[in-house]
Amino acid sequence: MEIRQQKHSNKIRFAFGEDALDYSLEDSSGSRSYSVPYTDISRDRQTLVERNQWLGNVGLLWLLLGAGLTAFSFMGDGGPKVSVWLWVGAACYAAYRYRTTRFTIVPTDKGNLCVIDDADGQRILAEIESRRAKQFRSEYDFMPEGDSPEQLRGRFKWLHKEGALSDEELRQRMVTVDALDPARVEQGVLEPGARLN
Repeated sequence: MEIRQQKHSNKIRFAFGEDALDYSLEDSSGSRSYSVPYTDISRDRQTLVERNQWLGNVGLLWLLLGAGLTAFSFMGDGGPKVSVWLWVGAACYAAYRYRTTRFTIVPTDKGNLCVIDDADGQRILAEIESRRAKQFRSEYDFMPEGDSPEQLRGRFKWLHKEGALSDEELRQRMVTVDALDPARVEQGVLEPGARLN
């Protein structure tokens, strides 16, 4: 499955493989690409608003130039005139303020994934989360022989924190671990009628 995004100078490609995401970004400053396993993608989300800094700087410069020329025209014999540079500067600065690209930033071990905030962006984030949870479950959602009940509880709580297990799935696994814990069975901690998976 592949999803491409484009806005202004940003061209982004997300290719969803079985175990890893292939990511590439091309913008005005260059390009980069890498492949990252889903388990190396963080659940943390940040936001970024990108503006064209050149337009902002030039807009302010021309606004200052236009204001100076307009003020200078008050001292001349021809009467006050609004400089054309004032309008050009205002237009550039307005473009700087309103021509923006909003991103959701997803940290990974290899760098940040930039996802443009649009309808496809929500699909991309949902797909990343879904495949990430699936990979965590396939790699860690089991009970290794020799692990203590406390280690198993820690494993399943960690999977829950990483979004790989729902609240109900965590509860079911805890009931199963409690059934394997002789100390809890002796104390009668198990819920009456608790079902083991």
